Amino acid sequence: MSIFYFLIGVISLKYYLFTYDSQLPWLLAILYGHFSPLFFLIGPAAYIYVRNTVTDQEGLSQKDIWHLIPSLYMIVGLIPYFLKPYQDKLALVTKILNQPGELYTNQIHLFSPSLVNDFVRNFLYVYYAWLMIMLLIKSSETKETESVDSYEMQKRITFQWLIIFVSFNTFIASILLSSNFVVLFSPERDFSNLNDYLPYYRILIMFAFVMPLLILLFPRVLYGIPQLTVEELELIQTKKRKSNSEKTELDVDDSFYELSQIILNYIETDKPYLNPRFSIRDIVVTLNIPQHHVSYCFNKILNTPFPTIKNKYRIEYVKELIIKDKEKRFSLEGLMKEAGFTSKNSFFQAFKEIEGCTPKVWSEQQKAD
Repeated sequence: MSIFYFLIGVISLKYYLFTYDSQLPWLLAILYGHFSPLFFLIGPAAYIYVRNTVTDQEGLSQKDIWHLIPSLYMIVGLIPYFLKPYQDKLALVTKILNQPGELYTNQIHLFSPSLVNDFVRNFLYVYYAWLMIMLLIKSSETKETESVDSYEMQKRITFQWLIIFVSFNTFIASILLSSNFVVLFSPERDFSNLNDYLPYYRILIMFAFVMPLLILLFPRVLYGIPQLTVEELELIQTKKRKSNSEKTELDVDDSFYELSQIILNYIETDKPYLNPRFSIRDIVVTLNIPQHHVSYCFNKILNTPFPTIKNKYRIEYVKELIIKDKEKRFSLEGLMKEAGFTSKNSFFQAFKEIEGCTPKVWSEQQKAD
């Protein structure tokens, strides 16, 4: 998704500079041509994000190499343009700004003109939008429940977000392809006024700034639709065998609760929080659990952010040291470092938030008791 928004942002900036602000030719000389191969990845990036979210997968598969072929084709054809001096590129951009029709009629690609490349790119974008729609339709055919547990709520919110995301892509892909048709089938074939042929790009610019705001407003969509992996199921079953519990079938939400308890047990037993660099990534690597699953367990199952839980364990460790430290071997700074804190401010703030007083006051209260 981050790759998708980066590319949408770059292409929006490119068209913004062409249609609204022609005072930065040096920036256009950098954007024009050089990023063209990457623009062919907009559709694949959006599709792979939707696919991986629906299936709760990470990374790329071997088959995904096919999505790179159009981009590789563009790279090969643009090698001569890449090797041109910067001044030649600046002159070309300046010419386009003075004669907008050059945006469509020039051929910087070795094998095909710019208009054809734009048409193919936008056609593929529409194709990927169709693939995303098919993914959502197939995913919506799964049995829905009226349950209001945290997992079902997460699934509902994420699916609604995917509908918005796919609708955005479908709309943008359609208007970009429509703009190509306007140019291709223009009766006069007059390319002199660029603004006559790029009205839809202004809509793209507007949507490119609006869509990321939705993620800031609804960050929960970043958890996706979590589904337990084989490794996670094995962890849960191992815990059951150790506790001699009866084998019972758990629903998804109960299973993530069990996974949350396994994470907490790891933190309590191994005490990784004593390492100042302890992070969620340590849990991911040690327990072999996807990072978004770990975040989901903390924020939606335990309803407590990871930093809060980490500080809670550290403060409990400090309290144990204070009680056991009868010979006063540790100073407050020593206690702070022993528990994994790296700064006095964070230590005192965490202690006060959890215990409601400073470490010194808490220590004196223990003496009084």
